[in-house]
Amino acid sequence: MTPKPLLLAAALALAGGMAAAQERHVAISTIVEVPALNETRQGVMEALAERGYAEGAGLRISYQNANGNMPAQQQIAAKFMGDAPDVIVAITTPTAQAMVSQNSDIPIVFTAVTDPVKAKLIDGYDAPKGNVTGVSDAAPLQAQLDLFREILPGLAKLGFVYNPGLDNSLAALERMTALAQAMGIEIVPSAAPTTNEVSVATRKLVGKVDAIYVPNDSTVVSVAETVFKVGQDTGTPVFLGETSGVARGALGSVGMDYVAIGRISGHMVADILDGKPVAEIPPVIAYEVLTEFPVVVNLDAAAKMNVTLPQSVLDRAASVVPAGN
Repeated sequence: MTPKPLLLAAALALAGGMAAAQERHVAISTIVEVPALNETRQGVMEALAERGYAEGAGLRISYQNANGNMPAQQQIAAKFMGDAPDVIVAITTPTAQAMVSQNSDIPIVFTAVTDPVKAKLIDGYDAPKGNVTGVSDAAPLQAQLDLFREILPGLAKLGFVYNPGLDNSLAALERMTALAQAMGIEIVPSAAPTTNEVSVATRKLVGKVDAIYVPNDSTVVSVAETVFKVGQDTGTPVFLGETSGVARGALGSVGMDYVAIGRISGHMVADILDGKPVAEIPPVIAYEVLTEFPVVVNLDAAAKMNVTLPQSVLDRAASVVPAGN
């Protein structure tokens, strides 16, 4: 007869082994941390928890931030491939490209990627490419241009500060140029390949444009305060491509809820953990799935940029950053 302590130890060992076998592993990475991307990760975690995959309760999360360094991002990608998680969540275009370039069989869900087709992550939205699917955060550019013109009726030239080395920024520039042209607005691009060049690229636009636009470009957004300061110092209105960063000093924006974008991505991850093949989870463009595009404006920035916000904009704003913020 086996002694009871030995039976108990055996039972505990078996239970521990089963728990370890059932634990799922999701690896998440981003090229840089900014509010919108942090909100995206938050949304992923919320959706996973809703689907029964809570961190520390059967789910292990590995998170790595490359701090804006592409070689570091490649190293993170290599580490993830060696760790062999159940799913990789790649936040931003350069992060997703780094993960896909490793040619792994691990399912990859990208999110906060403006144009995954141009970035060669997928061939199209009808079906995933290999083991890759995800969510595009392409901005509702027409709605943004409409808001900018409503705030600045005389808007004729709009500066565009971007990193020309990022596919998502090139895609946004191309789309915005076409849409703006139809409205009689000229887009004036100013390149900033690195964060150190953002201030110079912004100052080149002062006096040549009626306002400046900061797209969802991880290089520029990571130091967006530099652009906002130039705008406030020179009385040049600065608009942002997403709403969560308006409080940092932009005049305003209309965009998408990045927590909601993360939640869409999180449900894709949960589907994969549930056993659904990636081939049955088509990629989506968030603005075609979401129905609400909140307007956020900053009264403090408006005063410093010599802009009076129309009452029509204030009335429908989802959030108004107060003066003196």
